[in-house]
Amino acid sequence: MNHLIQPKIKGISIVNPDEVERTYLLRCVDYAVKNGFNHIQLTGPIHDGVKGNVDGMTFNKKYAEFNYEKDADYINMCMNVVNEALEISNAAGIKTFMWHHELVLPTDFGKRFPEILNENGDMEVTHPLVKDYLENKIYDFFEAYPKMDGIVLTLHETKIPLLKLKNQKLGKIERVKYVTEILFNACSKLGKEMVVRPFASLAEDQDMMLKAFAEISPKLIVMDKWTKYDWSLSLPDNDFFKNIKGNPFLVETDIFGEYFGKGRLPIMFKEHIEHKYEHCGQFPHSGFVNRIDRNYQNPFGSVNEVNLVVMHALTNDLDVEDAVNKFFTERYGKAGNAVREIMEKTEENQKKIFYMNGYYFTQGSYFPEVNHAKNHFFFEIMREDYAIASNEWFIPVGWKRKSIESILAEKEEAKVEAAELLEKITALKGQMSDDEYDKILLKFKNLDYVAKIWRELAYTLYNYAKYFETKAESYETALNECLKNIDDLHAQGRKELGEAFYNYLGARGYTNSIPEFGGDFCACLRANFAAEKAATAELEKQDLVDFIVCGGAMEGHKLQKEVNFSDTLLIDGMQCRIPGNKAGAKWSTINAHGWFSYLLKVNKDKENVVTFNLGSATDKLSISLDIGGEVHTIKREPIQGRKDFSFTLTPTSDFVRIRIDRIDENTPYIFSIKIK
Repeated sequence: MNHLIQPKIKGISIVNPDEVERTYLLRCVDYAVKNGFNHIQLTGPIHDGVKGNVDGMTFNKKYAEFNYEKDADYINMCMNVVNEALEISNAAGIKTFMWHHELVLPTDFGKRFPEILNENGDMEVTHPLVKDYLENKIYDFFEAYPKMDGIVLTLHETKIPLLKLKNQKLGKIERVKYVTEILFNACSKLGKEMVVRPFASLAEDQDMMLKAFAEISPKLIVMDKWTKYDWSLSLPDNDFFKNIKGNPFLVETDIFGEYFGKGRLPIMFKEHIEHKYEHCGQFPHSGFVNRIDRNYQNPFGSVNEVNLVVMHALTNDLDVEDAVNKFFTERYGKAGNAVREIMEKTEENQKKIFYMNGYYFTQGSYFPEVNHAKNHFFFEIMREDYAIASNEWFIPVGWKRKSIESILAEKEEAKVEAAELLEKITALKGQMSDDEYDKILLKFKNLDYVAKIWRELAYTLYNYAKYFETKAESYETALNECLKNIDDLHAQGRKELGEAFYNYLGARGYTNSIPEFGGDFCACLRANFAAEKAATAELEKQDLVDFIVCGGAMEGHKLQKEVNFSDTLLIDGMQCRIPGNKAGAKWSTINAHGWFSYLLKVNKDKENVVTFNLGSATDKLSISLDIGGEVHTIKREPIQGRKDFSFTLTPTSDFVRIRIDRIDENTPYIFSIKIK
């Protein structure tokens, strides 16, 4: 089957994932018109529970009783501004699509219609009221934006994660097919199109979703990323493309550097773009949709616009070298060649900053939260006997750590190189306009700070791990020195660069979600270290075969978990892990999801006692404990604070895997596990 659609799609994806703003939106539409793009995707604030998605841009009609949850001013603004932009794009023959994530229901939908909830407090996807609500939101949206050509559907990153719901009448593939078909049929009824994004982190989910899409309709357009799983440049080429056979196929690209500073750092990755473009040419596709912005940063007027120039040249059969040279000459005059030579070194420099020998080592290229650093095994990597779980999508296939010394050396090299690049940019003062010099200098100053701060982060992780391996006070002293250095660099950067400082204004940069630390990574890590040190010391006093301080940086024990669905918390000075998202129910208020497991040492062929120290986000405890294949379920048992629960087993091997599952709306806290 020939999937090629004429004319070939040349698209841009804009406002990722930010609120609509008239001046910038019209600037993007003007860029698309002038540069021959024929497809625009408007993302909008998709992660905002009020303003995000189709829901955040539209008033309900049939379900008007829930409009109190909406931001009326934002919706009215969007209906003016977006429709103004649609008039322009439509007149130029450009198709425009709105991003939309499902499942999204009003916060109080389950309270108003309790019949949609099953006995575990989950929403039952197949309830007729759910279908009716989904259909009507589509009808309301296209009535408000009649010249919008369609929606781009993603079935992830929502309050009700469709694939993670439990206790459903339909399995995963049937669920995906059911919900997608409802929305597709609603769009088709109005003559609108639908683009679907698998956005899968596991191969099995990708295959399942592609099968569902193909069964729904050959008119569904599948859009998938050219890097596998996500946007880190360490990730491999997306070989899932070969499985897209029953539907037209669009390639989604990142030419902005989402994991490379989100626009605040200088980044040129010409070779990466050229390689990915060539890779995609092996598969029949309908064209490209290029992400060009992120978090209120955009390439226009920036040195990073060179990446957009590269992609524009490739998709229009222009000479890439000529286009790039023209860009630098026109933008930087006689300094153009020198600026290009400097920019050509930025990709490798930032790989050394943001990776650990090719392994993802950051948080969307922001300074990571303590919780994120634990969940992505950053501390674990610094252990001598490290174990990284499979099924984590940022881990390159076959990745080996190499030596800890090589990781630390990489950070030292990055720091030196960033300083050298800044020095070279500074030497170009007077060889370009003052405005261009000030803009590019700011990016390289930020790069210099980032390289220094990430160097301290690597040593922070190293010293933390070495303390618990050796209990030597010298490592605790070194850890505190690293944290002081991070604090000092943060203060210096803020003082010198103000709100333009990358680590200060970078959304989650230099933050942690745990409220009592006010967004301060260093304060949070100090508290985590103290808690883990005390808990470990207490457990070491007991005559135990094995133990885990759950949620600690050093919990180890070959941790495995559902991707992105097992977070750590610090509660009343005690660390714990939860089988779910950050702060449990705050992310998903009505559904149960998430699991994690450990491998613990036991006494073979003898009776062992396994003791869990547990708590709950509510006044009831619900949890499933699988101890070597024997499942124990606690459901809605009253609980206040922390409590021990013990079970016996007589294993036939030296190790047992213990898995913890969340089973209903009561988010369990797991503080420690011990074997005696």
